[in-house]
Amino acid sequence: MAETVVSASRPAQADRELPPLALEFVEVAGMRVRLGHRLPQGRAYGTVVVLPGRAEFIEKYGETLGELPAEGFAVAILDWRGQGGSDRFIDQRYRGHVVQVEDYLADLAAMLERLQQLSLPRPYLILAHSMGGHIALRYLHDHSDSFAGAVMTAPMFGIQLRPTPEPVARALCRAAIALGAATRYAPGQRDFDLARFVFATNKLTSCPERYAGFLRQLTATPELALGGVTFGWLGAALRSLAAVRRPGYLEAIQTPILVCQAGLERIVSNRAQEETVRRLPHGRLLRFPEARHELLLERPDIRRQVIRAFFDFAAEFTL
Repeated sequence: MAETVVSASRPAQADRELPPLALEFVEVAGMRVRLGHRLPQGRAYGTVVVLPGRAEFIEKYGETLGELPAEGFAVAILDWRGQGGSDRFIDQRYRGHVVQVEDYLADLAAMLERLQQLSLPRPYLILAHSMGGHIALRYLHDHSDSFAGAVMTAPMFGIQLRPTPEPVARALCRAAIALGAATRYAPGQRDFDLARFVFATNKLTSCPERYAGFLRQLTATPELALGGVTFGWLGAALRSLAAVRRPGYLEAIQTPILVCQAGLERIVSNRAQEETVRRLPHGRLLRFPEARHELLLERPDIRRQVIRAFFDFAAEFTL
């Protein structure tokens, strides 16, 4: 395991608009999953597959989706089932729900099949955030030759559940699901409410401009928003996290993986990230001590270094 610490200190800049993307849907087990893709002008060094986190949507990655083609990469991104512009599971569309993490893996497999039909250039590289990082880890375990490498920002290798211990949370979810309450909100979760998004108390970013841009997107397109998680989602996530921790699971993943860690993390577990990287045969950890969870929405001084780290990593496989 390689480990580096990155510090930062420059002023902020505003968010960018979503660049032109070809948007379409693929059907996965009766659900429509929204995809976006774009080729660069001129030579393509490969394709970056962007895997968002829970409750995110394609439009949130506008800045990144503009930078990658400008540097010669094709890009592809999806909205996971149950969020963004993809089909929702239940009538209460703001409830973050999934039956099992394997359903997200099916979304990713369908996406890659479509990218192959489109002949998007190889090598394929992953840029995954939070929940997207966990799904990517699962996929890489089962499909070691699909991607040349992966960069994961604040990946969900563990969830901050304080004060509830994880075994207690798992038991509560099992009981709720057995009683038919899988689509009900887990304790402390609730519907999306834009009034609760206040910069002074947010856990996502220290950049007021990018946070304001995120709120403008939610105001303009509230249909893309998502609220808290159900017992079903939380139970599925905890089962999947436990599966990844089994002896030998992480050791079998041969893909080079760079984990970008937020020093001021309050959503996922940094300890779990560190333990995971130690077990990965080709894992590296890059720390950003002043960053919060959304590394790609952080202050320009931090974000520039995150993007630079991605391009430096990608150059190992594309030049």
